[in-house]
Amino acid sequence: MENLPEDRPITCRDTTWLVSAARDGELDEAGHAALQKHIADCPFCREASRQFTDLFRSLDLLLANDRPK
Repeated sequence: MENLPEDRPITCRDTTWLVSAARDGELDEAGHAALQKHIADCPFCREASRQFTDLFRSLDLLLANDRPK
């Protein structure tokens, strides 16, 4: 994954794909730190990140339960 340019701050639009990239381990340390700073500073992205976390948790549970025994 291409990380964000260092010459601009993360936008709210960026966080929609960066949250997934962070979960998948695709962000470098600087990208992850910038994402966490934006989420800490932006109440809208903080809520969106919480919702993504809940969604990913639900999907993980559904996929785990869907495996053949």
